[in-house]
Amino acid sequence: MGSRGSLNGNSIKIRELKKKLKLSETQKAVLIGKILGDGCLIPTATSRNYRLKVEHQAKHKEYVLWAAEVFGQWVISDIKFSQNNNSWVFKTISHPEITKFHEIFYENRRKIIPKKIKNFLLNPLSLAVWIMDDGSLSYSRKTMTISSHSFSKSENLLLIEALKKNFNLEANLNWDGKGYRLYFPVSTAESLVKIISPFVLPVMRYKLPLTP
Repeated sequence: MGSRGSLNGNSIKIRELKKKLKLSETQKAVLIGKILGDGCLIPTATSRNYRLKVEHQAKHKEYVLWAAEVFGQWVISDIKFSQNNNSWVFKTISHPEITKFHEIFYENRRKIIPKKIKNFLLNPLSLAVWIMDDGSLSYSRKTMTISSHSFSKSENLLLIEALKKNFNLEANLNWDGKGYRLYFPVSTAESLVKIISPFVLPVMRYKLPLTP
C-alpha cells in the first residue's frame, strides 16, 4: 500500500490515470453496496467530480483493506488511520464514472434510493457488501436486519421490491424507534446467507446467523 501515495500531487500523472480508468463489473457491484451502506460519495475542492469515501472502525481494518484492493488503481492515497474516530479510511480518485452514481443515488446532498433501484441492486456482491456494512443479527441470532433508517418508508419499500424481484427474498418493513429498517424473518435470513456467504469476509461473518 505504501506505493499508492506516489501519485499524490502529480496532476499530470493523475489526469493520465483518469483517462484509463473504467469501473469493472466487480467494482460497480461493490460501489453500489457501499452507497447503500456506509460509503459516501463526496466532492473534491478542485474537481466537479465525486469520489468514494470508505471508513470503518479499527477492528474492521481487513474489510477496509479488501475494499481498497477491489478498487485498485482508483485508490492513489494510502489508507489512513483516524485517531479521532478510531477508524481506517480511504478515498478513491474523483472521476466522471463515480459522479454518474452520485447523480443516481443523491438528491439535494442526501443519499436516496432511486425508483429504479431494482436495475442496480442485481449482483449478490452488492447485497453482501450492504450486509457487511449495515446488516446485524437480532437477539435470537436467527433473524437479520439492515439499518436502512436513513431512507424513507417509500424508499425502503422500493428496496423490498428489488430484493424480492432480483433475489426472491422476502423482507419486511420494521420500525424500531429510530426509523424504518428492513427485517428478514428466519426463513428469509437462511436464504439470504446462502446468497451472500461466498462474498462475506471472515472478519464480518459474525453478522451472519448461520456459519458454514
